[in-house]
Amino acid sequence: MPVARWPLSEQAREAHAKRRIGIGFTGLADTLIMLGLRYDQPEGRQMAQRIAQSLRDNAYAASVALAKERGAYPLFDVDICLTAGTFASRLSPALRALIRKHGLRNSHLLSIAPTGSVSLAFADNTSAGIEPVFDWTYTRHVHAPDGHRHRFEAQDHAWRVYQRLGRSEPLPSSFVTALQIRPEDHIAMVADVQPFIDGGISKTLNLSAETSAETVAALFMQAWHDGLKGLAIFRPNRIRCGVFEPGPEPPCASQRKI
Repeated sequence: MPVARWPLSEQAREAHAKRRIGIGFTGLADTLIMLGLRYDQPEGRQMAQRIAQSLRDNAYAASVALAKERGAYPLFDVDICLTAGTFASRLSPALRALIRKHGLRNSHLLSIAPTGSVSLAFADNTSAGIEPVFDWTYTRHVHAPDGHRHRFEAQDHAWRVYQRLGRSEPLPSSFVTALQIRPEDHIAMVADVQPFIDGGISKTLNLSAETSAETVAALFMQAWHDGLKGLAIFRPNRIRCGVFEPGPEPPCASQRKI
């Protein structure tokens, strides 16, 4: 009996035929901060790769185990799955042998979602998904069901832990925010993690309002050259402000801390 209910029968058939899921992570930037690694340096990206590789290998091993118990997904074809150049062809020889023997329960297993609300609600406002920390304290805009736009003060998890430990300024060098990181290093993080993710990666490149159109075009070209599957760019202006505002004090209205 299917767990999910789909509006259209075609959607149900597609979901059943491939059994796609999206295992991912959140809190990467805070993890690197707590390990003393900078998000925008090779050491930080190497750690992110180790995390993503461990996630990939364990997810595929679990999918093999489920296939052994319950059968592979209906469209599974071992020769197509393991042919040279596919995602699964880059797995270890041991994992490939298990896939050839038992199959996979899921056609796609991994994705890094935009987990801003999840990280805020369930992870003490840790950094979201693959994103760097936006700011240590910032104002978050929330659209309520009543149509009103509310503002709340938010504080980053790693920064708050550092404060509770009684540490003082200046912050260690691993504490780096989104706007302090060069745009090219945002892209480099995705490029280094992407080989271990068979689905999509949600990544927003926050730019200053002064960023030129030519710079934006160059960044998209860099993302294309680096093989990124996708990239979102946000540049605030007078008409459209962001979901976040740097700093704890909003320009208007009352606020409450979260």
